[in-house]
Amino acid sequence: MLEHFSVIWSFRNRLDELKRSIFTADNTCDKSVEFHLVDASSQEEVIKDLRAFCNTIERKIRISESSYRSSLSEAWNFGMMTTDCRYVIFASSDVIFSKQGWYEALRDAVSTGLQYVIMGSHSVFAFDKKAIPVMGWFDETFALGPHFDVDFMIRASEKGVPYANIGNAEYFTHVGIPGSYLERIKNPLDNYLPMNDFTNEYVFKSKWETSWGGWKSAFEAGQDPPHPPTHISQVKRLKPDIDPHPLYTLKYL
Repeated sequence: MLEHFSVIWSFRNRLDELKRSIFTADNTCDKSVEFHLVDASSQEEVIKDLRAFCNTIERKIRISESSYRSSLSEAWNFGMMTTDCRYVIFASSDVIFSKQGWYEALRDAVSTGLQYVIMGSHSVFAFDKKAIPVMGWFDETFALGPHFDVDFMIRASEKGVPYANIGNAEYFTHVGIPGSYLERIKNPLDNYLPMNDFTNEYVFKSKWETSWGGWKSAFEAGQDPPHPPTHISQVKRLKPDIDPHPLYTLKYL
């Protein structure tokens, strides 16, 4: 019998989408599953409305507020640190769960010994916290924006953490981000991950030697961005991860 799971959402405002994701998750998974909502400096009225909404749901739900806009790597680390559950499921705040079975699919996958299970993409994925001493936490040197998740995948493959991509099977839809990548990079949207800042690309390339051209050069050429590498066989490590423990709590010392 597996220990209980916790589903973790990171959010910043965009309340209607988040409430829809929570509502559909609540209707499609076992009541033993805990929900944890990690804020990234949302407006006060958003938090008040969210708490009122969560009080209508018969389930253990935790809301962790933040006084600054944390990155996703910080939020996901904080979510893992503050749940007693060994197994965590991360869900994007704009995911709509369509039917039952997604939780069971993830639960059954980790019951076979898998420690990192993706349902098609990082929109919904599960992780066994016992893998943290082997591969470390999400790297908080990445700022707001992309590429920290593929860095995590590479490090998992580097350390031999049991991994699988089991696909979505129409368990959920990801509303996603309006507009193409090229449109978003020209016109950044409030409360969405910024795509017009290439800091994370520089961080990634400082850690990994790769033939990946990056998104900056693709944008300058007016092309769709190539997907970053996801496996240790596609890269060569340039420098070690210096601090495997999250830096999140240092902000409050």
